[in-house]
Amino acid sequence: MLLTAIKLKFAALVAVAGIDTAEMPGASKEFVDILTSLKAEQDKVQQNPGANNTDINKSFNDAVAKVRELVQKGDKDATYALAHWGVLSGANINEVAALFRKAADQGQILAKSELAQVLMQAGAQNPEAVKEAIKLIKDAEAADNKVARRMLAQLHLQGVTEGEKGVVVVEKSVAKAKELLDKGNKAGDGEATLGLAQLYSAGVEGVQQDHQKALEYLIQAGTQGNAVALSTYGARLLNGDPDTKESPKLVKKDVAAALKMFNDAAEKGLAAANRILGQIYENGVGPDGVDVKQDVTKAFEYYTKAANGNDPQALFRLGNAFETGIIKDPKGKRDDKENVLIQPNPKSALDLYRLAAQNNLAEAFFNVGVYYETGTVVDKDPAKAFTFHMKASTAGIPQAMNRLAGLYANGTGVTQDLVAAAGWYQRAASMGFAPAQIALGILYEQGAGVPQSRTVAAGHYSDAAQQGNALAMLRLANLYAVGVNPGTPEFPRAWAYAKQADDLAKASGNKADLDVTANVISQLEAKMADADKAEAKKIYDKLPKPQAAPAAAPTPAAAPAAGESKKKK
Repeated sequence: MLLTAIKLKFAALVAVAGIDTAEMPGASKEFVDILTSLKAEQDKVQQNPGANNTDINKSFNDAVAKVRELVQKGDKDATYALAHWGVLSGANINEVAALFRKAADQGQILAKSELAQVLMQAGAQNPEAVKEAIKLIKDAEAADNKVARRMLAQLHLQGVTEGEKGVVVVEKSVAKAKELLDKGNKAGDGEATLGLAQLYSAGVEGVQQDHQKALEYLIQAGTQGNAVALSTYGARLLNGDPDTKESPKLVKKDVAAALKMFNDAAEKGLAAANRILGQIYENGVGPDGVDVKQDVTKAFEYYTKAANGNDPQALFRLGNAFETGIIKDPKGKRDDKENVLIQPNPKSALDLYRLAAQNNLAEAFFNVGVYYETGTVVDKDPAKAFTFHMKASTAGIPQAMNRLAGLYANGTGVTQDLVAAAGWYQRAASMGFAPAQIALGILYEQGAGVPQSRTVAAGHYSDAAQQGNALAMLRLANLYAVGVNPGTPEFPRAWAYAKQADDLAKASGNKADLDVTANVISQLEAKMADADKAEAKKIYDKLPKPQAAPAAAPTPAAAPAAGESKKKK
């Protein structure tokens, strides 16, 4: 009987699509069976991603439908799972919050911490939501939830106040934050241990900077399975620490030790270690691979092992590979059949992106959104594209913010809202994303969703132009040609920016671009006197010379908007 009970217990543990029943004591057999079936279907893709032997979307949707039935029966874990899968299953944020709340009210601890994250997004606009979120975090932490513990530690590091009088909601206390991270460290939470490493590395009030102690915590976090700590320490071993006063040389370069560490971790079942080994062999280490020779075939063997372990970044990298195709020798010919390692397969790429998204990788949400936006492999679905781009945007992906802003601007998949569009363009622009800087400049130039200001528009175009963006240079040329100040054209400055764009066109050798820039320059010169042309050359000489744009990558299956690419890793 005891042996049977042990077998049943192990059989009940399953991790799939961002759900881990090990964190759900007492999960129902019906719920576990659904996840087990879904895992079996997804394992087929992870183990042989190019085989097209299953339909990831259908198997996931079937699982969602069965989970919905359990929700109707009051299964709290199923309710949590449905909320957790909200974006993937097409739910809106209000439905997601309602499901999390229902599961939390039933005592589902994971739901409390994730509902808190949803509520915290309201920020200063909804103090009551923040208060509720903090209570949920404290309740979940008291129930030993590691995510809530780290969230509460972060709140103590920042402090939370409310109202003009600054009423304290969460005390700003490094000591309390450290106490929570220490608690997590003792419980084996690698992310909490990494937090301690970061505290000692930076040095904050109440925690004196101590690089040696920071390193000890970093190494411990890696042994606890934290992928960030493992890769950070591994990178230090691969390269050696710089010898500076700010950062003493505590770790000497030891490539063999780094590889052994990653291999040992991989043999213990840490999927991230296999992914890191894949990255090492894909790129090589040292000049011309003197430390580790580049081996693309071996790299993708490691990526596949990591994907089999459900590592989201490995799944994503394999998705990239199936989207563009991969050759064994990067210096060889792409059309040489003997050199092809992975043939382009957009369907397999999307399946892998979906699996990465199910594991909450923000870049994957964006890429799936692009497939729905363009209608590649799947039917075009602007509403789904909007939902996926919103998820990626709130996670901080500038490409997604730019796409989301475009959907708001055009009223595609959402009610048209130029103010919201400007807001998202602004967020992406502030992160240095050139296409968003240009789009925001256009809104200011036109006065759409923002007060009209050619001066502000010129500033945004200039930010993008300094990154070597030819379109931004041409927008500046056009703006100065008509006059940043209406009625006062500045032809010499317009010519200088058009000439910069022409330089980039010549460097790329693109005939269409050369035709455009030559035409703009010709029209400007027709309006300029000799003195204007001399002044134009002086302005041009003083402008920072942009670098030629990097060589274009193979066209992806679902083409992004102009000036933008899908996320690559």
